[in-house]
Amino acid sequence: MIRPVGFFSELSPGWGLAETGSIKDAVRPSGEPDESSILVYLRNGTGIWSEMSAGPDVLDQNAPELTGIGSLYTDGTWLWREDLPYYVTKYHLALPDEFVQHIRTLEHKAPAVPESRLIDIARNDLGISM
Repeated sequence: MIRPVGFFSELSPGWGLAETGSIKDAVRPSGEPDESSILVYLRNGTGIWSEMSAGPDVLDQNAPELTGIGSLYTDGTWLWREDLPYYVTKYHLALPDEFVQHIRTLEHKAPAVPESRLIDIARNDLGISM
């Protein structure tokens, strides 16, 4: 079973995955000491679903539209939306300790995810018919 991260209640689409509470509760004045490396990890996950969707920054109505918000990335264990790095950069979101430790254990290098695992996630976790 894939572990969703960053699927906050204000963000749509949620893909039917468990929400991780309100994004407002995750905002912090500063990030982790290794936030830049965590961001590299998030940006280098394996794409599993791509959408040409767009939507607002749910915390700043004056910010420009975000593109690809429905796109998904994974490392084979965790799954996140394409806009998660944006929110971590701008708002230093608190991510689950277990996810941050997972990234650190992998030395901030997102692993390649085999196609068979991507298909498994798509079918079994996201309900996509293939």
